[in-house]
Amino acid sequence: MLKTALNRVLVGGVAALALLAGSGASEAQERYTYLHHATPTNVFWQAVKKGMDEACEQIEADCQMVFLQQDGNFQEQLNNLEAVIAQDPDGIIMTYAGGNIFDEAVDRAMEAGIPVLASNVDHPDKTHRLSFTGQDLEQAGYDLAAGLAPQFPEEGPIHVLIGISGPGQVWAESRGAGIARFMDDYIAEHPDREITYEKIDSGLDLAITGQRVAAYVQTTPTTAYFDVGYWAAGAAVSLRDLGKEPGEVLLACFDLVPVVLDEMKTGYIQLTIDQQPFLQGYVPIHQLHMMNKYKLGAYDANTGKALVTPDQVDALLELSAQGIR
Repeated sequence: MLKTALNRVLVGGVAALALLAGSGASEAQERYTYLHHATPTNVFWQAVKKGMDEACEQIEADCQMVFLQQDGNFQEQLNNLEAVIAQDPDGIIMTYAGGNIFDEAVDRAMEAGIPVLASNVDHPDKTHRLSFTGQDLEQAGYDLAAGLAPQFPEEGPIHVLIGISGPGQVWAESRGAGIARFMDDYIAEHPDREITYEKIDSGLDLAITGQRVAAYVQTTPTTAYFDVGYWAAGAAVSLRDLGKEPGEVLLACFDLVPVVLDEMKTGYIQLTIDQQPFLQGYVPIHQLHMMNKYKLGAYDANTGKALVTPDQVDALLELSAQGIR
């Protein structure tokens, strides 16, 4: 196959200028833009981009993924969206971690005939997009907690810490709500036991998460820590530095990024969930292509909630290194 697709990374305000300048693609070539809420240093998003790149190469489309200069800067993401709309692409893929802030601009885009799909984080009302590709975030949080619960001690008090990595961001709050919902069910099922939980702002940085979790467990006896992202790997480092043994504080989180797999091999992380980011980049590109070429309708795609345990890590390391899992 001819490799004519132009797959680029654009960042922040630079992205807006580049978009306004035009892509230089041939008029016959399909043009798709993927806008999201993270910076290029977020390793999760490199796997999403790999999926996007492969799909765009297959259909020989001109594609670009626009990163932010600051994680969770939704005004910056909105500015990028406005710049993309002005270029009249063949389709836009959006994350909705910022909730309703994009509604008016998205409505204008679709009124202008530009299809808009959601990926990774759905619109909170499941509107202002034609489809969603990604994980059921709240249910995944519930399933993560349910998957770790069999390792809770059979006797004595249980106290769980839930780290909300991005307070106010849809993806973080949704996963945290799912974990909390399981804990409420667990408490109801064990009325004779002392079972409690608490949420904290755990941060979007491995070192910051590690510092906050370390400070917490030193003052509050903690059975388990749930992270709504992959930053539990930072907590693993801090627990090791405190002299905690693997499993002394149970750890569970999301995603198969290398630092998580490394800490699963050390025994400090007991469970993670793979939401298959490759598919979150790959599937919506092909949806847009089929919609434009054959006038087919958009469709939701659940990219999964596969629970991954330490015994499965070796089989996944090569795929993780390739940025696929």
